Amino acid sequence: MISARSFLFIIIVSISSFSVAGGYQTGQENKKYFFGIGAGEGGGAHGGSFNTYRISYQNLLYYNDKYKFDYLSEMGVNVWKDDSRLSAADKLTASAKLNSSNISISYSRIVRKYLNNNIFLDLGLGLSLHNNDSMGGADLGSYYQFENRLGVGYERETYRSVLNFFHYSNGGLEGKNDGVDILMLSVSKYF
Repeated sequence: MISARSFLFIIIVSISSFSVAGGYQTGQENKKYFFGIGAGEGGGAHGGSFNTYRISYQNLLYYNDKYKFDYLSEMGVNVWKDDSRLSAADKLTASAKLNSSNISISYSRIVRKYLNNNIFLDLGLGLSLHNNDSMGGADLGSYYQFENRLGVGYERETYRSVLNFFHYSNGGLEGKNDGVDILMLSVSKYF
């Protein structure tokens, strides 16, 4: 049975996704696909480790002339593969199901500031919907999570790479909130 909070989360993600699908700049050159590979650690006392694969699609929505930053949207799909190697004692006291992999979809907004022609910083906040409320011993507390990111990237004419730190948490809206952290390298080749 879907809870009221989960239903509200789905409505917010759906409305924000469709209401901002366009944007101020929607030229084809502003839309990019990315593939990312990451590794992460579960939160809580006995959260395990996992690998993450991410495919995402970014769209430049707006360029701020005054402060010189890009404002982007991103839709992403993550496949989380449990790689836990917990000790026997940790397995007994883990706060959630073990050997739990996950698939999630997310929608984020990103502010990007270029430091020079090639190097940039990303700061992002989004929402993520998961098919499982646990990850390798960490209790996420809900199927919905906030997706926070901080990244540094390098871009050339035909490719871009970004090293992101992601944090997923339900923001304390549910009783359990172990959260998980991911360090991810994403690469895109432009065609």
